[in-house]
Amino acid sequence: MSRTAAPPTSLEQDPVLSEIVRNYELTMNREMGRALVNLSGSFLFVSASDFACGCLDADGRILTSIAWTLQMGYSMSNTVRASLQRFGDDLHPGDVIFANDPYDGGGLHSHDVVVVAPVFDESGPAGEERLTMWVGVSAHVTDVGGAEPGGFAVEPMDVYGENVRFTPVKFYERGHFRADILDAFLTNTRAPKQTGIDLKALMGAVWIGRGRLGEMLEQYGADRIEAIHAGQVEASGRAFRARLATLPDGIYEGASHMEHDGAEDRVFTIRATVTKDGEQLTFDYSRTDPQSIGAINCTDVGGTGSIMAAIGTVLAPDIPFNEGLMEVVEVISPKGTLMNSIKPAPISAATVYAGWFGTDAILEALNYLIAGNPETSHRRTGPWGCWTFAWLQGPNQYGEPWFWNVFTGGAGGAGAMESSDGQNAMMGIQTVDAFAPNVEEYELQSPVLFLQTGLARDSGGVGRQRGGLAPETLCVPYGTDSWDVTVFQNRMSTPSSAVSGGSPGAGAAISFARGIMPDVRAHLEQHRELPIDEYALHAEHPPARARGFQVSSEDGYYIRATGGPGYGDPLERDPEAVLADVLRGFVSPHMAEAAYGVALSGHGDADGTPSEHLALDLDATAALRAKARESRRSYPLGSEVLPVGDGSGGRPQERAPLAANGEQVLGECLAIDAEGFYHCRRCGQRLAANTTNWKWWALCSEAHVEPSVIHNTIVVRRAGDLMFRRYHCPGCAVQIDSEVAVVGEPPRWNYRPLGVDPRS
Repeated sequence: MSRTAAPPTSLEQDPVLSEIVRNYELTMNREMGRALVNLSGSFLFVSASDFACGCLDADGRILTSIAWTLQMGYSMSNTVRASLQRFGDDLHPGDVIFANDPYDGGGLHSHDVVVVAPVFDESGPAGEERLTMWVGVSAHVTDVGGAEPGGFAVEPMDVYGENVRFTPVKFYERGHFRADILDAFLTNTRAPKQTGIDLKALMGAVWIGRGRLGEMLEQYGADRIEAIHAGQVEASGRAFRARLATLPDGIYEGASHMEHDGAEDRVFTIRATVTKDGEQLTFDYSRTDPQSIGAINCTDVGGTGSIMAAIGTVLAPDIPFNEGLMEVVEVISPKGTLMNSIKPAPISAATVYAGWFGTDAILEALNYLIAGNPETSHRRTGPWGCWTFAWLQGPNQYGEPWFWNVFTGGAGGAGAMESSDGQNAMMGIQTVDAFAPNVEEYELQSPVLFLQTGLARDSGGVGRQRGGLAPETLCVPYGTDSWDVTVFQNRMSTPSSAVSGGSPGAGAAISFARGIMPDVRAHLEQHRELPIDEYALHAEHPPARARGFQVSSEDGYYIRATGGPGYGDPLERDPEAVLADVLRGFVSPHMAEAAYGVALSGHGDADGTPSEHLALDLDATAALRAKARESRRSYPLGSEVLPVGDGSGGRPQERAPLAANGEQVLGECLAIDAEGFYHCRRCGQRLAANTTNWKWWALCSEAHVEPSVIHNTIVVRRAGDLMFRRYHCPGCAVQIDSEVAVVGEPPRWNYRPLGVDPRS
């Protein structure tokens, strides 16, 4: 095998042909994905699109991908680079390589089996083979063995007990199928038949991709294609550098919180610092909590994938997603943290824990970076959804072994944005090709009957723009006596961040409505809507991570995803929009008054639901909002109530600011003026010099996270270890910002200029 060549420089390529090649490869990636779905039939592929397909260059740099998440699309490069290191020159046409060890050449977690194949140009002299490209698939297969059905560890265990893991091995060698390798893997799984079909589907998809790329190389020539790929990576990098040049230099911080690692129900925090200096971006996870003994960690491929996901969604969604986006990025991720665990730390659930929440922490930091550029400010948004799910198992309606989960728990509400409410029932912002399936598919494949699905009222985060509503689902075992249930809940008691003074959306929930079926049958016989709120209110709530539960055919299984966080001060929401939400059943009359300060007159229908008889009482609304703002003026300054931390020293007038280059907008109501002072964009009130954390000199309301504080449904943490803080202008009392923080933690300094010592 040869990898040496002297292709034309990237500047010699035809831009039209470059677009033809890129779209050919993307179309081919989608064809691979369709083949994967059709060949496997797995509910993980058919019902959730839990896979990625992509093309890479000879060195393993991402060129194109279609993906469930951008992290997953990026992770294929880990397998290619590990394969190049492992096999060196022992790579040949007909080779197909398999890996699922995140510590050595695998994807985000052990369930993500990655299958890649080298693509060769064989047109050289004497049939010389030159490695030109790679094609690959990463997909969550049915089972990878381990201690728990479904493969996600509940109780703490090391990685050796979680799942079977393979470092890169050849499934095909020079076109010869290695059945012994496949059998060695499948003997460790609970569902060898379906998992075997999954793996063969992956190989089939890669086979298709390799053939399509071979045809492309034959048509255009390897030298030209390599030059085009080099130019595409260069072009994305150049466009990204141009984007960064329009954004202000500085140091930006964000955080996200996870709960319960299976051993202890405490808060685990991912802290991300993003430094933008000219055309260079540095992402630093150094202050992230140490790795856990439970399965909430990810390896460095997940940490870097989280960065790629954040870049590809809010910084550069309009720039072709390839390795060029990483050319100006430096990653600092010390080993031994939640974002870069050291073996044997468990990582079986990395995709839905650290690998997901890492992006959320970065998004909070980037919201302050992109606020000042009209080309990017409209993308400011809080986290979209997260994954709350349970593995259900037992015999299915056909008497076969079965395990499965209800994916609606991942379809949380989208975060509100500058000019729009959040969309309802969306996947995470980093999920680009995923969807929530219809219930008929579920019922056909699994022993389940769906009684009701809909949108949970009052689940969208409050703000000037409301967060998207969470879907809620009630279903029961059907065609079987019962299910065994293992639950994995996220954001049950640890809400997301929000934007510019908005509030988090509803927490997710799984609960068991015991013995409801007689009442359900009575309602159905009388053609009455099921009282799903009542069932959920009195249901049994399991811990965030737990197993050993059973749901019988007389019980209901309730699952609600997270609501999307709000954007902006809720007292600035248009009262007409609040009334419209009430009439649609999105917001209750109580929430309209308590959270938005909107008074309604009239009455509901006979059953208590809102009706067209409700109307705005504008005078009462003005009075409610004036009273709420006056109450805010009684709050103390942050410096009087918050723990001492970075940037807390000195009164504002005693700190010398750094001069700014014109006004730097940081949020809906927050900016830095040309003299270097934070100020309120509503009334012009100066808050502090930019050499200190402005939150010390804003009016601050701090309270333990609970429903009445965040104005949304959330499980109250028994430990009382999580706080919700709101910051208000001392001049006009507008709600400038909010944050979720661990008790005793100083306020996050979300932006500071380069060169400012945070300890001063």
